[in-house]
Amino acid sequence: MATLTDVEIKKLLTEPSSVTMRPSYEGGNINTAIGFKCDNYLLEAAVLDHFRAVGLGATELYLVHGVNFDVVGVDTRLHTVLTLDDDVTVEVTPKTKDTDREMVFAVAAIVERDGAPKKAVTSRFRVLLRRDPAIPDAAPLPAELERFVVDRLATAELSELASTPVDDLHGAFHRGEDATSDPVLSEIIGDDNAIGWKWRIPYYYCHFTERMQMSGYLRQMEEAKHLFVASRGISIKRLLDERGWIPVVTQNKLRFTDEAVMEEDLYSVYTVESVFKDMLYTSRMDFYVVRDGNLVKTATGEITHGYCHKETPDSEWQMAVFDDEVLRALRGE
Repeated sequence: MATLTDVEIKKLLTEPSSVTMRPSYEGGNINTAIGFKCDNYLLEAAVLDHFRAVGLGATELYLVHGVNFDVVGVDTRLHTVLTLDDDVTVEVTPKTKDTDREMVFAVAAIVERDGAPKKAVTSRFRVLLRRDPAIPDAAPLPAELERFVVDRLATAELSELASTPVDDLHGAFHRGEDATSDPVLSEIIGDDNAIGWKWRIPYYYCHFTERMQMSGYLRQMEEAKHLFVASRGISIKRLLDERGWIPVVTQNKLRFTDEAVMEEDLYSVYTVESVFKDMLYTSRMDFYVVRDGNLVKTATGEITHGYCHKETPDSEWQMAVFDDEVLRALRGE
């Protein structure tokens, strides 16, 4: 076990780092453009590399120091599209204040466009180190890092639940006005312009043998768009085939408010909150579990979507303007 020097601690907490990577092949779902989920994956990998550079990779933190590396908050802006074969320089700049109880990092993905560097994605990542009781006799971390070590990532206030959960995961997909087959979703959604579904958290959305991790929530946020527009008759494939409209994300945020555990039933709810200039719409995402008859919100966030298209094959990409059909679908009319 190596002991961190003062120089390494200073490097971790105050000095920027950078790494050059390529986006995941998984993210090239439409043409060669990378979606927002894999943009966030790329940024997370760079933050992990920032820790690894001073000898505190996720394995070292876990096996030696008995803590789990957890991203507990992201606030990401997407400025230009990354593509599959881009060489992306990701800069990680510590922004933690003396009073912060989480480590905060400004992260920027920079790519070359027209011979000059351009910021493609920027974000704020928040990180905590969660004690893991499965590791006995863990070595202490340097004193400068102890304020970021927690026994629990977050604890939400309990909300009394009037309905009784049902043990049924079949066809658990509902719009607000007809969410009749699952009483908990009906109670959560009410009359909101929303959809929701219940599902059981699988192990491959989790890490450290127990908890759902940030990437799992990002995957749910991605799925929500797919399910929502399909439920409103404007599915992604239909608009691609008929109009050449490619879905784009301009920003996304996610924040843990509690912990969600492997094989708990998670209620994912996607609520459209606003439409801006008939070109963008922002939706809120909330995630819940039921414990001891109470509703517990485990994470919350928002995402802004739009569409891009080309007038001709040789023209530049431009934002699409929503027509009446799309506006009515988004508003649930």
